[in-house]
Amino acid sequence: MHRHSLTWENQETDTNRQRDYLTFALVRSGVCAMLQDSNFRYLYIANLPTDWNSPGSEETPSDLSIFGRDLGEKLAAEKENILQTGQKREFEWVDARGRTYHFLVELVFDRQDGKQIFTTVNDLTDERRREKTLRTLLKEVSHRSKNLMAIIQSVASQTARHAPSLERFVQSFHGRLQSLSLAQDSIMETDWQGSSLKDLLERQLSHFPLQVKKLVVFDGDDVVISPNAAVHVGLAMHELLSNAVNYGSFVRQNKPIKISTKLQQLQSPTPTLTLNWIEPTNAEAAPADHKRFGSTILERVVPNALSGRADYNFAEDTINYALSFPSNA
Repeated sequence: MHRHSLTWENQETDTNRQRDYLTFALVRSGVCAMLQDSNFRYLYIANLPTDWNSPGSEETPSDLSIFGRDLGEKLAAEKENILQTGQKREFEWVDARGRTYHFLVELVFDRQDGKQIFTTVNDLTDERRREKTLRTLLKEVSHRSKNLMAIIQSVASQTARHAPSLERFVQSFHGRLQSLSLAQDSIMETDWQGSSLKDLLERQLSHFPLQVKKLVVFDGDDVVISPNAAVHVGLAMHELLSNAVNYGSFVRQNKPIKISTKLQQLQSPTPTLTLNWIEPTNAEAAPADHKRFGSTILERVVPNALSGRADYNFAEDTINYALSFPSNA
């Protein structure tokens, strides 16, 4: 049982004015406050949420008339318990509209009237929604983190399998990790909605020399792809760019690499996105060297992760890579 008073008050302050300001503060806070005597007769009700029935001036309000049968009966039972035990009670109630309210019921003591029942009601709907959203986001982050770790593990395994030396492993693995990081940056800036193909390419090009950037031409549908697709397509772009710079001849020839994309409705109800890479080459380029590093990622890892297919081949004067996958992959 509690005694309550103001922290401080001027004894000369008009009681009615004081009450008006305290009521105004209560309304601003959004908290509902109700007081009953030990016979459950309501003495006042302030700031009652609109979900419930405000009593008219001629009515004698009760828990049942205000809150309806289910909640009214629960409140009546809790208040009976409080009068017997003196222990405060609190619970949350979700109404038919899905709004969440927190009820705190406790005994207070008035010098003149003795025991009284004081009930406060807080609308926690927005707070509970934020908590639910946060839990969902945390689960999503955990899921994406596990996926990313699996991708890194696969990349490390493939890099180690084909690297001729520790130095080459470190170099290749570092580049691929950087590629994953750049794709993640693009995804984060769209609040995990995905990434556009053009933005993804520009980010992958950001760490290459200017003469390389000038010779890479993007043309086609600038589709926004899912986070999973962005990570893997970004990795494929990195592999192709690295191979072109390390083993290709397009810079010496001053001929552009052409990247085109096309979104089309094929036999599946889901549109198919196709990315084509056409890189100029000549007889000096050695296909074996060009495909030694990254071919497994380009031909197996990336298309498998996207439920798609890939074709990586050498023509007489071009290197061609075509990646097709469902647009919702």
